Amino acid sequence: MFSAIEKKSQNKIRNLFDKADTTTLYYHNLRHTIEVVNLIDLMSLDLSDIDASLLRIAGWFHDVGYLYTYHNHEDKGMQIAFDYLRKTELENRYIQIIISCIEATKLSIEPRNKLEEIIKDADIGFGVTNGFFKKGPLLRKEWVAKLEKKHSDLEWEKLQLNFLSEVVFYTDFAKRKLKPILEKNMVLQAKILKKVQEK
Repeated sequence: MFSAIEKKSQNKIRNLFDKADTTTLYYHNLRHTIEVVNLIDLMSLDLSDIDASLLRIAGWFHDVGYLYTYHNHEDKGMQIAFDYLRKTELENRYIQIIISCIEATKLSIEPRNKLEEIIKDADIGFGVTNGFFKKGPLLRKEWVAKLEKKHSDLEWEKLQLNFLSEVVFYTDFAKRKLKPILEKNMVLQAKILKKVQEK
């Protein structure tokens, strides 16, 4: 049952992204969602099959709200997930676990259990480790398009370094595998900032 619902959820999200105008979602696009789900998969090897499946379902829904709103997109994603999943044979207790995992991706929320720790680390880990220096400009471009937020090069590089310095990882996997990459990126970002400051 769980694998079937997971597959249907994946197809649902893919269809929503395919039908939506995502031309200005340079960062929070389907590729981002897929990479987060793949990272969740790597981080879920010691979970039960059910927990791993619930977590991947949450991963598929975690940023679908961006298709409809940029502010409070997690809440929109939670609503879309609930409306869809309650029509399946999934018990309400499992749906609530998925909803809580999506909510845990909010920057302001502290994860309350292992599943929430995993999805939070996967979501933030996607952006601050491998490919950070390619993904940053995409987010900058997205903010201009979606929020009309424009930053000077100096402002942006400071923002990037501050963001990296505030990242907290919760899982052992992230602390072992992702934190060393994060720390290297912080050193490189500090050098980039220094060069911009010297211009």
